[in-house]
Amino acid sequence: MQEVRRRVKWALLLGLAAGLVWVVAPALSMQRYMPRAVDFEQRLPTVVPASGDAAPKRLLRARSEAGAGPVSFRSPTIVAPERFDLVGLAGEVRPLEFRGRESGGTWSDWTETEDGNPVYFGGADELQVRARGWRPRGRLHYVNVSGTTTEVGGLLTRVRKAINSGFISAAGVFSPATAEATPARPKIITRAAWGATAEHGGCPPRVKPSYGEVKAATVHHTVTANDYTEEEAPSIVLGICRYHRNGNGWNDIGYNALVDNFGNVYQGRAGGIRKAVVGAQAQGFNAQTTGTATIGTHTETPITPETRHALVDYLAWKLSIHGLTAKGKTTMVSAGGEASRYPAGRRVRTNKIIGHGTVGLTACPGEALEAEIPKLRRLVQQKIDASGGPTEPPPEDPGGIIPPPPPVPK
Repeated sequence: MQEVRRRVKWALLLGLAAGLVWVVAPALSMQRYMPRAVDFEQRLPTVVPASGDAAPKRLLRARSEAGAGPVSFRSPTIVAPERFDLVGLAGEVRPLEFRGRESGGTWSDWTETEDGNPVYFGGADELQVRARGWRPRGRLHYVNVSGTTTEVGGLLTRVRKAINSGFISAAGVFSPATAEATPARPKIITRAAWGATAEHGGCPPRVKPSYGEVKAATVHHTVTANDYTEEEAPSIVLGICRYHRNGNGWNDIGYNALVDNFGNVYQGRAGGIRKAVVGAQAQGFNAQTTGTATIGTHTETPITPETRHALVDYLAWKLSIHGLTAKGKTTMVSAGGEASRYPAGRRVRTNKIIGHGTVGLTACPGEALEAEIPKLRRLVQQKIDASGGPTEPPPEDPGGIIPPPPPVPK
């Protein structure tokens, strides 16, 4: 019996030692630890009239009415199949509201989302869904980016995150190029650094990217809670990408670039950060705009000074390399689509930096951020002027510019 106990003891010690080596290895290899992301789905239970009475006589007649008026429908408490970080209603672009909690805990505030975006909770087991003016149906799509779908995974994730806290490998950042014309390219965190290229749990594009022409920049917000940490931000980008790709069925993450509350800029859709990659951020105008999203909700909360500074640096560089200034107007032609404000073929004259709602049926980027866009234009133009003006547009992709996508380009 004593010999059996001795062998068990040694087996446990060896297992612990192996686990510690596995935990510490990423730090020793100078690579930022990214837990393996996983997705899972669940059918949305039947939502009932919020009052508990008969269904409202008048339901949604147009997408532009979604999200307006009193709450019409609310789900019961939904127990998720696994612990999750992000959740949304797969493929749905109309406004919805979510709240989440750990099992039996305190509910978060309600967060409204639209445009096919998920809501980030940073760890929850239960949720509720509600809507205004229409009855939601479909499948809930969850993403776990923190490795906490099991207790053991959660423990190891916390240990490894503590070791690698705040670390981003220098190999995962596009640094400003000294030979490049000003405005200088800001530091940009690559897709590899936020996990898109991981062999397991990454977010590879479904097909090769398409290329269009940059005539304007659209500004968005991701409707993510604003209290995330800097260490969490790369995983949030990965979660948004996996939801856009796997939940909505899009090719890749919708945005060309994202900016967090701490002033970090992230490369979005694959295809080249310098190029006019067609995204899925402004239906009807995806092939004529570049899309930049702030990671946060800015309905009432303004962007941070760090976010503003990073947006100005990035937009000044991006517009400049495509031969644009921030002042003046541009003309685009709508490709149409149910989420577009304009029908196919309509010529639209806009500023060169606009909020998503200028061309889309949406409240994005939120009233607080929308109010800052005139200031952003002035600051971006000042930076371009200080550099001597825009540079020549970059050469076309070797395959040529691909024609604009059909009316539903998601």
